[in-house]
Amino acid sequence: MSRFLTLLKINIKLILRNKGFLFFLMITPIVSTIILGLKTEPALFEEEDARSHIIELENSTKRAVYDGDTTAFIVKVYDASKTELSEYMLEQLAETGMFSVCRADVTDMTEEEVFKQAKKDAFDDRAGTLLYLKKDFDREVLSGNYEQALLAFAVSEDERWDIFEKECMFILKQVHQLAEKTGADETAVLELLDEIEGNLPQKEVVSLSGKKDIALTAEQSASRDVIGYAFAILTLGFLFCGVCVAHTVIEEQENKVYTRMMLSGIGQKEYIGVKLVIAVFISVLQTAIVGICLFVTGNIEVGIDKMSFLLIIFLLGLIFSSISFCTGVLSGNVMASNYAVFGVWSISALLAGLYFPLDGSSELLKTISYLMPQKWFMRAAEMLLSGDKNVYSMILCITGAYLIVIMSIGGVGLKIKRSDS
Repeated sequence: MSRFLTLLKINIKLILRNKGFLFFLMITPIVSTIILGLKTEPALFEEEDARSHIIELENSTKRAVYDGDTTAFIVKVYDASKTELSEYMLEQLAETGMFSVCRADVTDMTEEEVFKQAKKDAFDDRAGTLLYLKKDFDREVLSGNYEQALLAFAVSEDERWDIFEKECMFILKQVHQLAEKTGADETAVLELLDEIEGNLPQKEVVSLSGKKDIALTAEQSASRDVIGYAFAILTLGFLFCGVCVAHTVIEEQENKVYTRMMLSGIGQKEYIGVKLVIAVFISVLQTAIVGICLFVTGNIEVGIDKMSFLLIIFLLGLIFSSISFCTGVLSGNVMASNYAVFGVWSISALLAGLYFPLDGSSELLKTISYLMPQKWFMRAAEMLLSGDKNVYSMILCITGAYLIVIMSIGGVGLKIKRSDS
């Protein structure tokens, strides 16, 4: 135990004398705190969520892709009806969260003019579908003539078209059946529907992959985005602080210090244990600095409990500090380890979706993103923002799994280096 503590003290002294380590230790937590403070700008919350409201286009020639949410299935609507019933139907589609409904008022256009514009938009716009609500929309829906009430054109090969078609038919049939059963007019039917929906339990949003989606408000989504940017900066700091530990490993290998330590009776497990404790030390230091910055400023709110947020940062730092150690062992060269660490940071942050969401990407890319640690920590942040308390068991298991893999690779690398020396 005395040898372990002696070795630990020596390693701590070495990294604290490193100016590069002190730079990243101090600067990245401060920069990340400044980024977290950006979310307090009112402009981030003034815009309503495009996925849950109808987006009004200036005219029928305006492209929906410019105003719609590109991560959702964009529906460009030519509304020649402009009644309460058409408003109700489009609101129901928008509130699903899957469709971005962009409406153009075409009450002053003929059907031929609408078709001409639709043909043009089929090539020039990037909407998933074009929907034309006819002038007699209300009368045809209440009488059950859905095909005479509207026309829908599928202008993309997006699989969500089938879901859109079924959702439209469900809404229209619901209105028609209620009108037929009660004999009420349009206004009375809509009032009854609003009353029924008000008494229904809140819907649970499920993605196409079968996994439960986390529904966030516009403010929570803004907090999630800013947390992602902060994670990117903090990850950079953890990696380059950890690479200082990797440099000590490389120097110990080059100067035969590692071999002499093994000959003196220090085992490989003890050696790796010291480096792991150093990784914990680095993570604690940076997390403490972030915590100090958050509590000193006082006016920065990340949308979740600060202690939970700091716990996530600590666990994220533990993983990436260990990755730096493993990288140094495997590279065997100071410059190579620097390049490798920078590559790990840039690629992992990109694939994890810290800079922009990957909702519209391919399934392969989405699957690859789950190999990145930041992806799981962003998931944990989303769960905390939505109030899900099951996050702690999930994130602890993820951290443990990554550490086992990383330290196993590091141990194998040390054995290979020892056999080669």
